[in-house]
Amino acid sequence: MPIRAGASLASLLAAYLEELRARRFSLALQKHVARVLPRLIAFFRSKRIGDARRIDEARLVAFARELVEAPSCRGRALAPASQATYVATVRGFFAFLERRGLILRNPALVLELPKVKRLPRAVLTERDARRLVNAPQAHWALGRRDRAILELLYGTGIRVGECERLDTTDLDLSPGTLLIRDGKGKRDRVVPLTGRAARALSLYLMESRPALLRRETLAALFLARGGRRLQRQSIEKLVGKHAKAAGIGARVTPHSLRHACATHLLRGGADVRHVQALLGHRNLNTTARYTRVEIGDLRAMIERAHPRERPGKRALRGTRKK
Repeated sequence: MPIRAGASLASLLAAYLEELRARRFSLALQKHVARVLPRLIAFFRSKRIGDARRIDEARLVAFARELVEAPSCRGRALAPASQATYVATVRGFFAFLERRGLILRNPALVLELPKVKRLPRAVLTERDARRLVNAPQAHWALGRRDRAILELLYGTGIRVGECERLDTTDLDLSPGTLLIRDGKGKRDRVVPLTGRAARALSLYLMESRPALLRRETLAALFLARGGRRLQRQSIEKLVGKHAKAAGIGARVTPHSLRHACATHLLRGGADVRHVQALLGHRNLNTTARYTRVEIGDLRAMIERAHPRERPGKRALRGTRKK
C-alpha cells in the first residue's frame, strides 16, 4: 500500500497491518496490533494530533502514563504484562514508520518496558491439574468441550492464542498429533497428543461439536454456544471457572496450564530440549525458565548425585592406606 508523509494515523495503521500480513507475521500479532493501536490513535485524536510527525517522546510518555493509570474495561488497571505488550506494539509501529521514511526518527525508543514476572509464582500441583481437567460436567455439550480444551492445554502446553486458532483440519487423531499454525515467531510445529487429550477431543468431536455447529463450512475446532469460533477471552474465562469449581484457590489461567505442563514434564525426567520443541520456544533459555521452580528437586538431585555430597566412604573408595 503506497503511503505518504502526513497520512492519517488510521491509514498508517492499515499500512502496518498490511505489511504484517505480507511478511506472514502470526495472526495473533496482527490481532493484537489491531486491538492495541486504535487506543493510541484515539489518545492522539483527543489531543487533536492526526499526523505521526507531530508525535514526540513527551507525548508518547503521556500515552504510556495513561496506560498505567487508566482502568481497563473491567475496571482494573492494566497488568504489567499487558503494559509491556502495549509498549512493544507501539515501538514496532513507530519502527515501521521510520523504516518507510514517514518519520525522521522513532520517538517510541524512549518508552521503557515494564518489568514483568514472566512465570506464575506458584505452579499447579499434579493433583490440582487432575482436579481441574476433571471439573467440567461431561454429560453435556459444553462440559465435553471444556474438558477437551483443558486436557489439550495441560497435555500439550500450547498457548491460548494457538488453541483459539485451531481448525478441525489441524487435528489428526489417528497418529494423535496436532498442527500448530502460525505460532510465535511465525513458526508452525506438530505436537503429540496425550492419550487422555485424544480421547476427550474424540468425544467432543463426535458428541458435542455437531450440536454446537450452526454453519457446516466453519472450520474452527472449538465452538462457542452460538456456533462461532470460541475466542481466547472465553477460553480464559472457562479455565478460571473450572479452577474455582475444582476448589483451587489461586488464580488459574491458560498460561498456568502451559507452565504446569512444562514443569511436570521436567520433573518427570523429560529432556529440556524435548520440552523446548513441544512449547515452540526458539531459545533454550526460554524453556530453562521453567526449571527455576524446581530448586528443591535440583537440590535433592545434587545431594543424591554430586561426588562432593556422597557419603564419605564412597568418596574415599579409591584411597589406599600406605
